[in-house]
Amino acid sequence: MKIKILITILITFTFLSCEDFLKETNKSGLTSDPYYTTPDGVESLVNACYTPLRYWYGREEASNFTATGTDIVTKAAGHTNTPVNDYSTDFKADNGGLNNLWAWLYKAINFCNTALARLEEVEMENNDVRVGEVSFLRAFYYWHVVEMWEKTHFSTGESQGVITTANATEVNAIYDQIFDDLDVAIANCPGEKERGGRITRWAAKAFKARMLLTRGQGEDAATLAKEVINSGPFELFDDYEALWDMSNSEGSANSEVIWYVNYSTDHLLNLELDNEAQIRNGGNNLHLMYAMKYDDQPGMTRDVLNGRPFNRYMPTRFMLELMDQENDQRWAGSFKWIWIMNAPENRGEEYPNMTDTAIWTINGYATPGQRARAEGRYQIFDLSDVYDEDGSVKNRKQYVQIDKFSDPTRASKGEDRSSRDAFVIRISEMYLIVAEGLMDSNPTEALDYLNRLRRQRAVPGHEAAMEVTAGDLNIDFLLDERAREFVGEQLRWFDLKRTGKLVERVRAHNPDAAPNINEGHTVRPYPQDFLDAITNKDDFPQRENY
Repeated sequence: MKIKILITILITFTFLSCEDFLKETNKSGLTSDPYYTTPDGVESLVNACYTPLRYWYGREEASNFTATGTDIVTKAAGHTNTPVNDYSTDFKADNGGLNNLWAWLYKAINFCNTALARLEEVEMENNDVRVGEVSFLRAFYYWHVVEMWEKTHFSTGESQGVITTANATEVNAIYDQIFDDLDVAIANCPGEKERGGRITRWAAKAFKARMLLTRGQGEDAATLAKEVINSGPFELFDDYEALWDMSNSEGSANSEVIWYVNYSTDHLLNLELDNEAQIRNGGNNLHLMYAMKYDDQPGMTRDVLNGRPFNRYMPTRFMLELMDQENDQRWAGSFKWIWIMNAPENRGEEYPNMTDTAIWTINGYATPGQRARAEGRYQIFDLSDVYDEDGSVKNRKQYVQIDKFSDPTRASKGEDRSSRDAFVIRISEMYLIVAEGLMDSNPTEALDYLNRLRRQRAVPGHEAAMEVTAGDLNIDFLLDERAREFVGEQLRWFDLKRTGKLVERVRAHNPDAAPNINEGHTVRPYPQDFLDAITNKDDFPQRENY
């Protein structure tokens, strides 16, 4: 069942701007509203704590900050926040996306703080469960904040009056609270999987494993990840492509999904807290972002099957070269490279013999024979048509497309909203946490868990070819493996940062960003709206690059 948010909550429980939030004016009236001293009111308040997740997961602006600007995803022709991808001098504190994400995350944290305060005051039958859920969500939101901004404003109390002085809290203190909150969630949340997107004990354990790995506690992370693998109700798919089929897009019914952000076919249930700074209101939008520009090409027109191409993001050449097209299911399960003619009337004079294939984008190089065969029949775009030898992009409109998020079940070709749930934590991550967490202390067990995952991802009959040896067990190979497994899933920037590999790998594999990125870019600038709002600006000196 989808988490239903009362529309009244969406209206009354909204702060109007970043400055308003940072002053912490209690505009919602929660302190005095008697409704929020009742079990129904508190339940609605807890539900509201989930809603900001739909601003981040399955959404464009957050993907600009988590998928692009990395070694595996870069800007396509339609990208809307190119300074973030390029780390250019235009990426400054006044970046609109940056300011929006900051405001949204702190709104979410304040919702959680307020809900936890009310849960202490109101007797409810499921009080402990709701405390566990909200504690998890606060930890989850703070993880995004502390990784992006490091030393930053921190509070666990609800807004009371106007506060214009922010506190600059060190990273360790924020992580202490994250772990405390996760322990509360583990102790109080139910263990069943099917909770309609609500937090479970397994989600809390899995996220804690991710956090332990982030903080360098590899063995502890591996222990917890193994518990989720071996005792939890999760199972790897035999077919990686089927994992992403719309028939398996409901997170609660997908055996690989530990936790997800739910989206509904009833788009009234997909609304964010308000429309501020939103282009697309409601629904998972990633199907738009990764679709290449096909609908103006010979033999093609826009349709539901091929999607509405916003053409925002594309794989780097390095990402494509990581894929084993013969042995690894994740190639066919993650990418699209053939477009079938759907508009014969649009073939034009250049392609009179087009009968089925209209576009073929090749992860490799077309032979002279393949070029000759395509003449008059269809277009070919191989690596040399899209990238230079150094990986620089020369065609940002036609390329091998990341296709995990497509939705051919949308009601019309113009529909921008998908009901696909956004998968936030999958069981495959736990295998990779074990491998990374134990690669130094117990490489034999680490290799075993890594190969268990790789055999499962093998094309049937190619399992032996997918196995790796102890010599492959290092952080760079594991980052390569995480790229193959999670490309586009809004995790890459965090992975590169926590491993200290952001600058090195972006310089090596993303020519759009390589000339500009430096170690200062491992942290984001404090937003200008925040700096303008506080009185103690000296406690928040702007970061070097911004």
